[in-house]
Amino acid sequence: MTIETAGEDAEAAALLVGYGFRAKLLPSRDDDYAMLVRRYEEDPDFGFLVKRVAAGLGLRVLGVSMRSGIVHTALPNSVFETRMDQFVRQARVREPRTAERVLHGIAHLAVAALCFPRAEDLVDDGRTGRVWVSEVDRYVRSVCDTLAERAAEAEEDDDPPADAPELERAWHAYRNRPEVAPTKKRRAGYAATRTVVTNTLTYLCDYGMLKSMGVDPERREQMYRSTHRYQLHVRELAATRAYQELLDLKAPLSAERGGLSVTDETTLYDD
Repeated sequence: MTIETAGEDAEAAALLVGYGFRAKLLPSRDDDYAMLVRRYEEDPDFGFLVKRVAAGLGLRVLGVSMRSGIVHTALPNSVFETRMDQFVRQARVREPRTAERVLHGIAHLAVAALCFPRAEDLVDDGRTGRVWVSEVDRYVRSVCDTLAERAAEAEEDDDPPADAPELERAWHAYRNRPEVAPTKKRRAGYAATRTVVTNTLTYLCDYGMLKSMGVDPERREQMYRSTHRYQLHVRELAATRAYQELLDLKAPLSAERGGLSVTDETTLYDD
């Protein structure tokens, strides 16, 4: 292999990694993108190079396919890592950021759990989850109720200890917020939990994780469906402590969604 050929391969690998930042662009809409995805699938050496280029940029490749394109996530301390306080700033939330990080973090976990409530959903590439603002809010409140009951049974103080699990420290903040807090102009207030959920769903849509499907005629509210890109990210999320705590609660879901569970960690990743 000549230096020129090696350079061309490296440039192509970097180009494919770059497509991963264009979350809403799919290979079916871009011939160059599709060509690179096919090369990744057919040429193991090129696939290895793509992963190494991504790693050098502080990214990990979660999957590459014609359906989703390339999907990668930021490694810890990467320049591309998006922390919850950054999300709060992007959402232009006016409340104190410490509290909002907690509330929006809970909403993100709830959306993931509702889209993929069973172990088999996480590994089924044909799975498409659906969520609504009201459903996410109801689910989070059911988790809050479960945690409140647990605290009451243990005769704990109203304030959880500093070393309590993440969700046990978070439920107070969400439970004490109103579901809807209209402003004088009859708009949803920033303090309302449904506003928190709406901000979360909008953010996920902006990054190609969800798609807004318009108003559901039965529920008369906006419906969102998950993308394959989101499924790959939830597989990554499933290994986190807070997500596992949420699964361990076994909070009630509707009959059509089944119970919450997660597969063994070794089955959650493609590599």
